[in-house]
Amino acid sequence: MNLNSSQRKYLRSLAHHIKPSVYIGKNNITKGAILSINENLDVHELIKIKSHDNKLTSDNISTIQKKINFSIVGQIGKTIIIYRQNVDKELRKIKLPK
Repeated sequence: MNLNSSQRKYLRSLAHHIKPSVYIGKNNITKGAILSINENLDVHELIKIKSHDNKLTSDNISTIQKKINFSIVGQIGKTIIIYRQNVDKELRKIKLPK
């Protein structure tokens, strides 16, 4: 899903008060981390991922994105904000502006 700038801005404002739900440790990206990211996106739609020692390089993010479909909302330092709209319309928590 491609987000326009106003949608990214809206999602960043929603994510401001969210604490990171997935932490990438010194072992870098593992199957458990990818599984955790996928499960958290299914439940929350908008999550933060925080890394240890800047492990979230563009290569690592693209590796995760190949396995899990999501949109990058923003990245600040060691933290990245990602969004994936829930497939089930009744379970969607976030309504994006147009």
